[in-house]
Formats: sequence, C-alpha cells, structure tokens
Amino acid sequence: MATEAQTNANRQNAQHSTGPRTETGKSTSSQNHLTLGLYTRQDYVKPDERDLYKHFWETMHAELNPTTILEESLASEVTGATWRLRRCSNVEGELADYAPCDPMLDEKTDKTRRSIERARASAHSILHRSLNQLRKLRKDQTDTEKLNDKRNLREAKQAQQSEMDALDMT
Repeated sequence: MATEAQTNANRQNAQHSTGPRTETGKSTSSQNHLTLGLYTRQDYVKPDERDLYKHFWETMHAELNPTTILEESLASEVTGATWRLRRCSNVEGELADYAPCDPMLDEKTDKTRRSIERARASAHSILHRSLNQLRKLRKDQTDTEKLNDKRNLREAKQAQQSEMDALDMT
C-alpha cells in the first residue's frame, strides 16, 4: 500500500508526463505497437508478405472449412494465432541475424526476447483454445445430426408400422 506522500509524489510526477503533444509525436507514438508487429489487433503483414499471407489465409480456411459464422470466427482465430507464431519465429531470427553474440545470452535483447515469448505463449493459447472449441462445436453438431437421424428413422418406422396396422384393420 502506497503512503500518502508516495501518492502525492506520483500525482505530481504524472503532471510532467502527459505523453506526446505535437502531431508528429502523437503519430510516432501511435505506431509503437508496430515495432515488432507482435501485439497488433490485426495480423501484421509486411508489404512483401501480402501474397504469402493471402495464400496462407486461403489455405488455412480451406483446410479448416468453416461452415457457420461461429466456425468462421474460430477459423480466423486459428489463422491469426498461427500467423503470429510465424511472426514470433521471424522476429527471433532477425534478432539473431543482427546480434554480435548469441541473442539468448545478450542482456540487451532480454526485453525483446521476453516480449517475443509473451506473444508466442498468447498465440499458442489462442490457437489451442480455438482449435479445441472448433472440434467441440463440430462434434456437438455431428452428435445432434446423429440424434436427428435416429429420431427421423424411428418416426419413419413408426409411420410405416401405423400404415401396416391400418392395412391389417381393413
């Protein structure tokens, strides 16, 4: 728990750090999340990767074959998480390409490595959760279809039996 003096000092310090004030500063600050492209809201695609991304997206959706809006949403989550995992590997590789020594041992790259690992863990979590939800949804749909098929078969047999009983009565 912060003391009253610490709280007051924090308030005073906060008055000095109000963020960027100029349009240039605001514009620059708004692009901070693109430093590595690991925490963007949408998939981060470099201009030279657009064709690759388009092919990747189409292939993933063809493989996942979503048929409902919910399945489409889960397929997009799977695709985005998989792309982000690819991005994590690429950033890690770029880090190694430009480091004078092993980036895994270099304290200067520690913050970046931790950021990559957080993004990777988050993407893995999203990927596995979405795949499991998609599998469960499809299993539930299959189970429902099987139950409906059994019910329809039973009703057809009952209707057939009723017709036979009616013929026997005549």
